[in-house]
Amino acid sequence: MMNTSINSSPIFNLEGTLLGFLGGDFGKPKSIILEVEEEQIVIKLPKELRPSIQRWVKVGDRLQCVGRSRIDFKAGVIKLKAYQVFYPPQSEAASPVTAPAVATHPSVKRDACAKACNTDRLPTSGQKPAKILICQKSGCQKRGGRQIVAALQQVLQDYQLQDQVEIRYTGCQKRCSKSPTLTIMPGKHSYDRLNPKDLSALITEHFCPPDSLAKP
Repeated sequence: MMNTSINSSPIFNLEGTLLGFLGGDFGKPKSIILEVEEEQIVIKLPKELRPSIQRWVKVGDRLQCVGRSRIDFKAGVIKLKAYQVFYPPQSEAASPVTAPAVATHPSVKRDACAKACNTDRLPTSGQKPAKILICQKSGCQKRGGRQIVAALQQVLQDYQLQDQVEIRYTGCQKRCSKSPTLTIMPGKHSYDRLNPKDLSALITEHFCPPDSLAKP
């Protein structure tokens, strides 16, 4: 009989492109999605890094993760947990990701949009908070949901809305054949068969007043 309690916890050292974040509360993801040699790999983050990682890295960055792997015999999968996340040596910084590597400077258009959003389009006191609902079921995630989440997180950061618009994962929304989908609240505006390139226009339409997009 196989001894399923054996756990040698081999060390892994992976380098890849950050595709997005998964799980946890908004702003405190439990895991990252790393593309390594055209494969998408989910790596669990250490607790101390979760509250800050979205401030220091962004989707598209090249990252290196060092940690340990273990076999979950019951689920039949190999799980990875990082102990360190840092930029590869050829990047601008090679130290662990615990502080900003590069300061970001939003464009004038996006900065103007973000300032206007604070008063004109986002819910005020007493109204329901702004949310974007995305199905977390594996079928929708595999049909492009992961890429949509990653791109959406980046667009919200670009428009300085990451603290004002919540991405909320839901159960099945009964639109599997139309995935990837999302629903913007309040108002229950539903969008189907999305492409990551569509998201900037959607965020602009729902949260940015037209006059904030005028050229300076």
